Amino acid sequence: MNLRASPIRSTIVPAMVLASLLFMGARHYLRASPALAYFLAINVAAYPLWAVDKHQARRGGFRVPEWTLHLVSIAGGGVGAVVAMRTLRHKTQKRVFFMVHPALAALSVAALSWALMGMPGLG
Repeated sequence: MNLRASPIRSTIVPAMVLASLLFMGARHYLRASPALAYFLAINVAAYPLWAVDKHQARRGGFRVPEWTLHLVSIAGGGVGAVVAMRTLRHKTQKRVFFMVHPALAALSVAALSWALMGMPGLG
């Protein structure tokens, strides 16, 4: 029996489940647009991934793979990643995280703004 947890099962799947529940909740209870609901869900779900990685780094346990953290930011969770970086003081010394994740956050906010304005320029 393999006691080492799979990165997919232990990080990505719970984050996807959390993001899905948050998305459905934002759509139903907040009556948010799909773009806003997705933005809220992916960013709120990003934070626990960073918190788990920070916790595990301190205790020397299983770490969240860096590609997972990057993937969540690329998928639109850049704001949650930057908030986690700042509040948890995690991954702030690594140049790729310090440079890329704030840029991805800005890009996701711009994409959300564009989507909420009705995607001008397409018609």
